[in-house]
Amino acid sequence: MRSGRSNKPENVTFNRSKSAVILLLAAAAALLIASEGSAEQGSGEVNVQGGWAYTARDHEGAVEHVATTRAAEDAVWFVLACGADGQLTVSFIHSEHFPFALRSVSLVKLQSNNVPTALIEAKSVEDNQIFIAPLLMRHIMPLLMQDDELVVSIPDRDGAMHDYTFSMQPNDVALSPIRSRCFDF
Repeated sequence: MRSGRSNKPENVTFNRSKSAVILLLAAAAALLIASEGSAEQGSGEVNVQGGWAYTARDHEGAVEHVATTRAAEDAVWFVLACGADGQLTVSFIHSEHFPFALRSVSLVKLQSNNVPTALIEAKSVEDNQIFIAPLLMRHIMPLLMQDDELVVSIPDRDGAMHDYTFSMQPNDVALSPIRSRCFDF
């Protein structure tokens, strides 16, 4: 990963085991949310708050926190992860693949009440994963966490935008570990 201030995405290495954990979390979240169930909080268990599913997992002796919420329009998941070192990962993952061809690098548009319009550079890793520049998201996410919903517009190869709406509230419990580790508030 590069250091310093840049609006360009940091290099992202694709880790199949991390991707599998995120997809497993998304699947478990869908089942728990659909059944309106709740799990007891514990390391490795998937917990639910509103539309958010979240968990903590041990990775090489350090705890990573992951939270995800599903878009209203499709099987697209907004995923936030925070490593023990405070490294933020922000991605959008389709359970199968996006129904349109993705560019390898594109500008994703984020809109909410607190962030009227933000264009953020993103990289697609496969036909079902888009990673957002973490440096910029570190500054925008605290505002987005306060909003009721987030609309994300993802361009296809021809430039047409595809909108996905994510419910952001409630998130005080689900995003608390990410908020305290990655945003210091």
